[in-house]
Amino acid sequence: MARSTLMTVLLVILSILLPPLAVFVDEPKVNDEFFISILLTIFFWLPGIIHAFWVIFFGGKGQLKVMDILILVCCFLLPPLGIFFKQQRITVDILVAIILCFLFWFPAVIFAIAVAFFGVTCAKAI
Repeated sequence: MARSTLMTVLLVILSILLPPLAVFVDEPKVNDEFFISILLTIFFWLPGIIHAFWVIFFGGKGQLKVMDILILVCCFLLPPLGIFFKQQRITVDILVAIILCFLFWFPAVIFAIAVAFFGVTCAKAI
């Protein structure tokens, strides 16, 4: 059974903050993946995050495509680019994301994820 997009976004955030917990939430059992995640996180934080991403996206229940992963990363780094990759055209949503990036970065990231993965759009409101 595929997980919802909201659960995937929450697992990504959790894997950045606490990688072993994200692995445990994805596979709710204490197994070798969980212990590897603990060791990598204790010794080197970044490999722990990479391992948690690997388990979430490519192990077990992970159903995201590579393009979805690229879009999610772009939504965090360059929100307008993440929206463009998802919609494949220039829309009002991209302009709103650009304005939000100049004003506040974090709301631009939330807006880009909402547009790219949940179908929220400004075009319906205009």
